Amino acid sequence: MNVRPEELPYREWYRVLISSVGPRPIAWVSTLSKEGQPNLAPFSFFNAFSGKPPMLGFAPGLRQSESGSSPKDTLRNVRETGEFVVNVVTFDLAVAMNVTSGEYPPPVNEFELAGLEMRASEVVKPPQVASSPVNFECKLDQIVDFGRGAPAGSLVIGEIVSVHLSETVLKDGQLDPLALDLVGRMGGIQYSRTTQRFDLPRPKV
Repeated sequence: MNVRPEELPYREWYRVLISSVGPRPIAWVSTLSKEGQPNLAPFSFFNAFSGKPPMLGFAPGLRQSESGSSPKDTLRNVRETGEFVVNVVTFDLAVAMNVTSGEYPPPVNEFELAGLEMRASEVVKPPQVASSPVNFECKLDQIVDFGRGAPAGSLVIGEIVSVHLSETVLKDGQLDPLALDLVGRMGGIQYSRTTQRFDLPRPKV
């Protein structure tokens, strides 16, 4: 079967996309509004794009409602302040991460809602998730808006200016991937756990 995106209703096409592109890493993004209100939300359209300069990117969709669509709090906060923190999600934090994925109104503090402690960042103003073992502090580099006419989504690209690494995931001074026990996003409500791994040495050319 061959299908073109325009031949399917949006929700069906979106289901094909997120079910086949995975597991996707999760950016648990903490921001502050211009008034200083904390916000925390997960995004699975996320990855690292460059090592030098060190760049991360995530794509927040729009908040849908009966009256139309509007930017999510995370995107609005990044546009207004130019800063954010990407916290990684371990298996132990998966339930708390899921709590913060709800479409809450701006006054809601997702840190408090999920029972998460905040830790001050070193360079940027948004706080870190204290229980997350890796936290990337980022300064906004650019926002790329998608869609014809009004934006239908956006890609937020930030430069990493500081990284916090917990001693619990370090071994001989190096990051231990097994100790991280990261989770990834699959289709629908499914997630994956990165505990089963295999090695494939790169070919010598």
